[in-house]
Amino acid sequence: MKVNLLCSKRLLPHQLLYHRKEEDWAGIDRGALVLLEQGIKPVFSVGDFDSVNDEERHILKEQLNIRPVKAEKDDTDLALGVEQAVQCGYSDIHIFGATGGRLDHFMGVIQILQKPQYINQRIHFKVIDERNEIKLLNVGIHKVEKNSSYPYISFIPLCEDVVISLKDFKYNLNHEHLNVGSTLTISNEVESNTATIIVERGRVLQMRSSD
Repeated sequence: MKVNLLCSKRLLPHQLLYHRKEEDWAGIDRGALVLLEQGIKPVFSVGDFDSVNDEERHILKEQLNIRPVKAEKDDTDLALGVEQAVQCGYSDIHIFGATGGRLDHFMGVIQILQKPQYINQRIHFKVIDERNEIKLLNVGIHKVEKNSSYPYISFIPLCEDVVISLKDFKYNLNHEHLNVGSTLTISNEVESNTATIIVERGRVLQMRSSD
């Protein structure tokens, strides 16, 4: 099952909420208010809700019966939201509104994608904004389609001695060893309708960008 987690309205793809109103949405902190404003009732809402004012918090309590967590906590609001989504049985999780703000929060998102329990449970994540689409690739064969909205594609090694092969890209690779710090696989392009990524060892971030 798939769910969309909305953290804020920062850098959302054009008319995203309008076109996906029938999908399952969850509100992360202020994202819950944004969903209500668009006529979408979230399947659940999580956060300390420190990004809303008293009037907005009253609306959330009245319409969603929110129960804010303490601001002083061990996990971010998004981490708590992902955990609840997994507990609800969702295995395909798309995250919106998590980029374009604080860089430490963005790095926290990347940490969430790499949690061993989510990798072991085969939870699939995408972090999406109007210019980027990010996902984690583990060992295996992965397909990617040509996409005019995100024509550039990069692969960031997340551990030492990643081995990767790329087929049907502008720049192909064959059993290439990558280490943390490498920029070899930055800014590639899909040449055919569908290209193939083979992660033979390790894990990488796949990042698609518009410019």
